[in-house]
Amino acid sequence: MILRTVRKLPLMLPLLLCLAAPAWGDEVEEPGLDLKTLGFETGAEQVVTTARSPRPISKIAENVTVITAKQIEELNAHTLAEVLNTVPGIQFDRAGRTPGVLDSFSVQGANGGHILVLIDGVSQNEQGQNAANLGMISVQQIERVEIIKGGASAAWGQALGGVVNVVTKSPNSDKPFSGSTFSSFGDRFTTEQRGEVTGTIDRFGYYLSGGFIHSDGLLPNNGINQNNIFGKFVYDLPTKGRLTLTGSSANSRMGDEEVRNVLWPDDWHDNFDWKKLSSVLTFQYPLAERLNLEVIGHYGYLKQDDRLGNISPPTEYKRYFDKESDWGSSARLTWGDSRYNLVTGLEYEHNQVGQTETVIADPAEQFNKGFNRYGVYSNGTFSYGALTILPGLRYDRIDSDHNEVSYTLGATYRLTEKNLLRAYFARGYSRALAVQTNFPPQEGWTVQVGAESGDVPYLWLKGTLFYNDAWNMPSITGAVITSSQIRQGFELELRTVPLYGFSLNCGYTMTDLRDKESRIRVQGMPGDLIKLAVIYDNPLWGLHGILNGNYVWWNGSSAQMSEDRNFLWNLHLTQKLLPGNELSPELFLSAYNLFNSAQYGTWQFSNAGRWLEGGVRFKF
Repeated sequence: MILRTVRKLPLMLPLLLCLAAPAWGDEVEEPGLDLKTLGFETGAEQVVTTARSPRPISKIAENVTVITAKQIEELNAHTLAEVLNTVPGIQFDRAGRTPGVLDSFSVQGANGGHILVLIDGVSQNEQGQNAANLGMISVQQIERVEIIKGGASAAWGQALGGVVNVVTKSPNSDKPFSGSTFSSFGDRFTTEQRGEVTGTIDRFGYYLSGGFIHSDGLLPNNGINQNNIFGKFVYDLPTKGRLTLTGSSANSRMGDEEVRNVLWPDDWHDNFDWKKLSSVLTFQYPLAERLNLEVIGHYGYLKQDDRLGNISPPTEYKRYFDKESDWGSSARLTWGDSRYNLVTGLEYEHNQVGQTETVIADPAEQFNKGFNRYGVYSNGTFSYGALTILPGLRYDRIDSDHNEVSYTLGATYRLTEKNLLRAYFARGYSRALAVQTNFPPQEGWTVQVGAESGDVPYLWLKGTLFYNDAWNMPSITGAVITSSQIRQGFELELRTVPLYGFSLNCGYTMTDLRDKESRIRVQGMPGDLIKLAVIYDNPLWGLHGILNGNYVWWNGSSAQMSEDRNFLWNLHLTQKLLPGNELSPELFLSAYNLFNSAQYGTWQFSNAGRWLEGGVRFKF
């Protein structure tokens, strides 16, 4: 590990430059260190729900990143996929293509099938591949995104590699009516129109948003037509308690790829048609001063139609049709406060999956299965002075075939007001493709240790070491099941205090993923990943800018013909026309792939070249 780290020192040069940045302050008086701005919370701490109960971020043992609605707005992003691709440790396989198209991702080398994606605590992973289509999740309704990098099955079930929990916006409680609009237009008729309205009248609150994305395609056969609607309605009961109803609908028609290459016997293209519906009803009731009950019922529906055909002559030679529905309910009791708390819950979910795969000249292959999952869990927080202990235990029964016991034990220790230590051990699972193949769930355990510090002038620093052992994993050839894979590495993050309006965010992740028995390194997963952000903010002028850089080494095979080991840069500028006025219109401009770089994991999914997009945002 040490030798590999030394060899990677040239890749860490941008991080070292970030560390050198505070030297500018030698000629000026050192400003007060705003730890809350940097992410190391003191006093009134940021509270997140990554363990199913609200906790201050300093009492979470896992490596957690939180992205706020304000940060999302500054990126002029369209979908959740674009936002997550700026987070240290996360890399999308097909980044830099048309906004909203299908993509898959990894978190510190754990693939998307091991990452549980939630919206307000309800799973968005489809059953066929056990992965979520993040290109269909609009950023408009997002209040914040909570990301756990590492196993979290003791709280959430099938989350062997991590969790992405989207917390949606609540009704504006201060006004009966308010909202915003967003309009953008870019190359190849790439455009998005969206808006939201929200407010509260007496006991009733509402939030509604909707929009559509269209593009002729920044690459051949990579166009998209997508629309989405989201609504949240809240009613405070006359005595006490609250009812919340949310519903969403999203439709997307997209071109996935087009291949014209002499390496293939035929030129071909791939097209998708997705439709997704979901609804959630939540009842919250305070049973006592520190004891709360929450009951949730949910329903979801997904239809996916994938058509693969020749370009010349135009013929369809393969079609994949997937239709899924799920419904379920859960109940949980939460007792305590931020120092001592215990959350215990029960879950039930029924899934129905129907799939048909048709290849010309071959009989159609059909798969139809219904299955149930039952779960019970308990997670706690126990603080003793500077030390916080975080235990968790969960049992899942997946139909009659598989029983899973997941557990975790974590701890945080606050050395000083500005220094924090974290450590945790977790055992968990992910169902992955077990639904189709009847293979056992993929299982494993993970260990992480980390530290955060705000003691260095101008800086917030965070470091994490991780080690994961997982078994029942697909082999490096994808043909059989192998015994185990080892995934290990480290992640470094730093942020600087704003100086003359400029600040820097940097993150470096090194991941080594190998077959445990053969010690062969698994190809096609990011080995080195660097995320950079240079931020400029001048409230007096109403100007904000962010320059994002993404470096990746894909460790691809020769057949993948990867383009990597370089930086891809995106620039986002926002100008408020009337600085200091909350209701002022904002003009924005985004320049993607500034230097026309090539960066992709496999040649079929190359990224787009330089392209521009501009628009206006208005709040009322």
